[in-house]
Parts: sequence; structure tokens; C-alpha cells
Amino acid sequence: MKPLTAATLHGTWSTLLLPLNESDNILWDGITHQLQALAEARVDGIYFNGTACEFYAQSNDEFLRLTHTTAEFCEGKGIPFQIGAAHAHASESLRRIEQTRALNPGAFQVILPEWAPLQWDEILRFLQQMIAAAAPIPLVIYNPPNAQKVLTPSEWKQIADSFDGIIGIKVAGGDAEWHEQMRPAAEKLSVFVAGIRLASGVITGCAKGSYSNLACLSPSGANRYGQLIREHPQKALEREAEILNVFGTALAPYREKVSNTALDKALAAAGGWTQLSPQPRWPLAGIPVSEVEKLATLFRKGLPFLFEEHPSDT
Repeated sequence: MKPLTAATLHGTWSTLLLPLNESDNILWDGITHQLQALAEARVDGIYFNGTACEFYAQSNDEFLRLTHTTAEFCEGKGIPFQIGAAHAHASESLRRIEQTRALNPGAFQVILPEWAPLQWDEILRFLQQMIAAAAPIPLVIYNPPNAQKVLTPSEWKQIADSFDGIIGIKVAGGDAEWHEQMRPAAEKLSVFVAGIRLASGVITGCAKGSYSNLACLSPSGANRYGQLIREHPQKALEREAEILNVFGTALAPYREKVSNTALDKALAAAGGWTQLSPQPRWPLAGIPVSEVEKLATLFRKGLPFLFEEHPSDT
């Protein structure tokens, strides 16, 4: 596909999650089912190998099969896609780019090396080599809230000014002050925030879209919500308050007890849009199926507009 730019990277992007059997093997039919479900949900793009897709727990052969399967599907359907090239080792992240660059994704997603907080010159050195390996395909930097180094708005501005090969960032987002501080960087970078905060991020901030989170629960619902943000912003802000309340209440018992991967997989299992075990790969713990069923009830009762085919939002 044609490389994405900061201007064309926007909207609701949904991730693949690893469907696993009891032996921790990937159920490849489950990947195909997810791709088909995401296409039917009409999300703006598909990506994989972030936290939710357990990039850190895949062999190279699994990574390559997942990448080729996704690229072939998305090219056939005309769906923009990004390849997550993140890895626990920087050299392996570089290799993932080199192995799959010929598949022509819209962008590669990378994270900063995580074994130690990087000094600023080390961050620049890492990004410079990753950009060179990916060119002419651009990079999106995934900087999760639990990262060793969480970049500040002023640091994002320095990165935006230093490199042409970076078009976007995937971050948790922040309050109104954070968005105001991010505006200079957002002139060059497409800022993606958590889906549950997308309305305020777009309407009163500088966000251009979202990855994971809300789309893990309901890809079609997240896509409709993105439409609502564009067409009825005030109604979308009201919905955001409901979303934050329900997510906060439903997930509070599990935060600090399980990983973000486990939370994302539980959301997808609760959403019921694909058959998926909520259990991450060993050694991570998951939320028990019985608890996921309770989550499904809470979300469907509290946020019915995410699951209705034709909700009344006007």
C-alpha cells in the first residue's frame, strides 16, 4: 500500500489479538476470523504486534506468518495496515523491519528499547537507524504509559523537528493541558490516544485517532463512535463520560493485578466479536472466563450504543 503520512493517518484503528489454545499455540483460523470481523466493522485501519497482540511473546516464524497473513488480507481488501516491529531487543526490532519491508505496510510501529531508560542521544541514535531501515515506509512510535521512558510533549516536538521519517505516535493521552502542550508536535505528528478518551482528544485537543482499547471491546462500536465524534461532537463528549465511568468501574478490580495485555484480551472476549480466550501467553496471568462473562454484562448494560447496529445518537 501507499505509505501513510501524518495527514492520512487518522481515525479508528483496531488491533489483532493472539487467539491461543490451551497449549499456548496460535490458532491461525482465529486470526483469519478476526481480520474478517475487522473488515466488516469498517475500521479505518488494522495493525498488530503492539501490547494487545503480545509482540514480546512471538517467535520469528510466528511473527512472519502473522505479518504475511495480515498484509495479504489487507491488500486484498484495500484496508490500510501497519506492522508492529516492536521487540524486546532493538536488533530484533530492526530485523523485523528488514524482513517485512517488502510487504509495503502503511507504517511500522516501534517502541523504544525497554531494558533501561534511554538517554536522549541514545533515543535519537535508535530512531535514526530504525528510520533508515524502514525507508521509504514511515514509523509510528508506540510509547505506552508503563514504558521505561515516557516522552514529554516538548520531547515529542524535538523528535518531530529532528526526523522526517516519523509520522505519528501512539500514547495514552492526557488532560487539556497535555493536549495544549502537544499542539506544536501535533503540527507534524498524527497523535493517537486511548479510544476511551478520543472524543475530548479530538474535539478539545490535538488527537487524530485511536488504537486498541475501545476497539478491543467492539470494533464496529468504536468505528461508529468515531463517526459520532465527527458528526455530533457534543453527543460524543456525553458518551465519553459514560464510557470512562463504565470502564473505570468494570476494570478497577483488575488494574494493578493483571497486565494491559490481559485487560485488552478480556475486553475482546467480553465484546464477543471474535472467539478468543482471555488468557495471554505464559507467564502472564489472565482474567478468568467467569469474570469475563460478568464484564460482558456490565459493558452491554452500561454502554449499549457500542453494541447496537443502529443506535440513536441524535
